[in-house]
Amino acid sequence: MGFDAEQSSGKLSRPIKICFISPLGYGLYDQTAGLSFGGAEVQFFLLAKALASDPAYVISVLTTVAHQPGVETHGGLTLFKRLGQGRLDLKSGRDFLNPVRLVGGYISAFWDMWQQFRRIDADVYLHAGAGVEVGAYALICRLLRKRFLFFIASSADLWEPYGKIQGPLKWLFPLGIRLAEAVVCRSDEQRQRLSGKYGREGVLIRTGHPRPTFHNEPKTSILWVGRGVPLKQPEMFLDLAERLSGHRCVMVVTAEVRQESLLQHIRDRAQVMPNLELHEQVPLHEIEQHFARARVFVNTSTYEGFPNTFVQAAMNGVPVVSWRVDPDRLLSQEVIGLCAGGSFDRLLGLVEELCASQEKREMLGRRAQQYAYAHHDVHQSAAALKAHIASRIGQALNRA
Repeated sequence: MGFDAEQSSGKLSRPIKICFISPLGYGLYDQTAGLSFGGAEVQFFLLAKALASDPAYVISVLTTVAHQPGVETHGGLTLFKRLGQGRLDLKSGRDFLNPVRLVGGYISAFWDMWQQFRRIDADVYLHAGAGVEVGAYALICRLLRKRFLFFIASSADLWEPYGKIQGPLKWLFPLGIRLAEAVVCRSDEQRQRLSGKYGREGVLIRTGHPRPTFHNEPKTSILWVGRGVPLKQPEMFLDLAERLSGHRCVMVVTAEVRQESLLQHIRDRAQVMPNLELHEQVPLHEIEQHFARARVFVNTSTYEGFPNTFVQAAMNGVPVVSWRVDPDRLLSQEVIGLCAGGSFDRLLGLVEELCASQEKREMLGRRAQQYAYAHHDVHQSAAALKAHIASRIGQALNRA
């Protein structure tokens, strides 16, 4: 199912070298580290693994660690671990007003990444998510005559001014979008927004996941999976679980260092709720088991990009009930789930409705799985990425 680079650009003189920039992704490659990760990191992890199995590509990942920098190999790819310095970790308003610290930190970080890019020497670098670093990576790639692909990670990247980035360097984010060789979108909504805001045509590469390995598991839970951050609104699921006291509810939370007080509040509430199971820092390969055993998956986020969890649920034949998020009106148009339109009472009613009707739940689950298999298999996503890279970067290699 993979895309052969030779089909697009003729026989290449050498493999195409691709580097995924994933600062927060190390916990996916070493799952014993117990480190947090988000949806963008998961997608890069899955794509990197898929591409590493193809001899037409040499895959590396650039990540950030708190200690023991160096180089590791993981299943055919090379992991470059750089030591995080926190030079752009501005925690207060005074930091933004300190031009010496701001400029000095940025120049130091820019020089460090320049050195990292030269060391890795990839043909193309990929990064996901808004930040001032998007402009820096795009500039470094231009100076080194490399290609830079930017992946939209969240609707806020395009819907919010400067992708919700603050501070005097926020202009670097839109600069990076304009300088990128391509901008990868996860939905048609994102492509439309990119075109309207930047006049660019986005490359559509859908969120992809492997097909499930667990089959015929008993469906017993109402499931929530996400990071323990305010935009995911985990407390709304706790409110829901309280109202669904007769149902088994399962909550899988990835901790965030800066949200320890929120996580502790979740723990305190979960401890006195007999129908709620709380699981923290679950490795990616174990999360699938929770989806396999779910009757309904609940999303309470304020906004998303195209959630990994929607695809994971659909792959396992689990209908999604979303408080607000419905990318491309997927839930309603494909009839694979339900959206409450931002109403908690409606969310509660929809979950109760599905729990009460096995027929409707199974109908939505079948449609969800059929849709996911047809559009969100990770091999299809990897093939789309290969097709773009081989046709655009591969041709340039042949001319070199």
